[in-house]
Amino acid sequence: MKHIKSERGQALIIFALAAIGIFGIVALAIDGSVKFSDRRHAQNAADTAALAGALAKGQGDTNWDLVALDRAADNGYDDNLVSNNVEVYSPPISGYYAGDDLYVQVIITSNVNTYFARVLGIAQTHNVVEAVALTKEGGPLFNGASVVSLNPNPSCGSGSVNVGGNGTINLSGGGIFVNSSASCGYSQTSCTVTLNIGSGGISSAGSPIDIHGCSGSGLTTNTSETQVEIPDEVYMPDEPAECSQTAAIPTPLGGDKWLIHPGYYTDFPQAGLIGNNKEIYLEAGVYCVDSDLHWSGATFDYLDGTSGITIYITAGHDFSISINSPILLDASTSGEYEGYLIILDGTHTSTENCTINGGSYLDVNGTIFAPYCNITINGDNSSNSTFNAQVIGWDIKLNGNNILDFQYDPGTNAQNKRKIGLMK
Repeated sequence: MKHIKSERGQALIIFALAAIGIFGIVALAIDGSVKFSDRRHAQNAADTAALAGALAKGQGDTNWDLVALDRAADNGYDDNLVSNNVEVYSPPISGYYAGDDLYVQVIITSNVNTYFARVLGIAQTHNVVEAVALTKEGGPLFNGASVVSLNPNPSCGSGSVNVGGNGTINLSGGGIFVNSSASCGYSQTSCTVTLNIGSGGISSAGSPIDIHGCSGSGLTTNTSETQVEIPDEVYMPDEPAECSQTAAIPTPLGGDKWLIHPGYYTDFPQAGLIGNNKEIYLEAGVYCVDSDLHWSGATFDYLDGTSGITIYITAGHDFSISINSPILLDASTSGEYEGYLIILDGTHTSTENCTINGGSYLDVNGTIFAPYCNITINGDNSSNSTFNAQVIGWDIKLNGNNILDFQYDPGTNAQNKRKIGLMK
């Protein structure tokens, strides 16, 4: 009996230890759920605050940070430093986008009071969440440069922009942008070319610009431009719906005249249906070309696309325009592809080669967007070659054998859409 009495009270110790475990389990279930719920709520608040701040900043609101703070407060995080702290930055102070003022970062630190975990000496738990949103105003592609070469690492054989030939190259309304910091990004092979550049001059992302003492009018240089990140900062328009819509059969207009219609093509224009050496008119819209686009002197007698068109060429193909017949092409005037005359799909891992041999027969208005194609533009020996266009390619070669005119007008070229998006 004495032995039995001596064991009395040990159950209290067991119950006390068990109670601690029970409280721990309950604290994990209840306080853990509260912490998780707060984290989810805080993340939603940070996301909406970052988007609100980015939108306000993109619209030019100088109080964009207050807009972000107000949105966080609407979601219960009012930066009172007791239960939570809300921080807003642009550029971000941490992470992948640190230092880039195109982004808005919101960091929310919340303090969550516990219930059962207090028994274990834990009075509060903490959540730290963040969100980053992109804010980019709309405007001309690549700040309105008339000629853009995107290759960040060109070979030193010809550079990313190579200017040669024997004549005059005039750029009105926009200059040349070289997206390279390499020592040979810009190459000018001789002084037989005269560069007359209006606004913009020649600029680069660090690549030296040596015109070898050649003459020029209004020729300014700038090597401190921000480099475009490839491919992250090159917006490739989506494949149009016309790529899944068979084009209608061409409509005869009498004689040798034909009207062709938007849609999907593996041969453009449809030589098998309308034959060569004809007058061809293009109905307004988007033409999806799933093949190389090679126009030579025998392709047609006359091509009129002044109705407002976009030629979208699928990836893996190229284009060459070398013709002694009139070509009149105006970019689409509305819709998603407004301002785009030619779009060549592709990626930076596989570049193509494209050629335009110009002359008085060629009249194009709009953006030629082939960011991953090496583009050569040749002026002929007897005519003025006029491009009322913005030319965007991987490497660019300009040969002004007589007079090669680029007349850039933002109103007739593609524009960046305002971009607001959540990154993290």
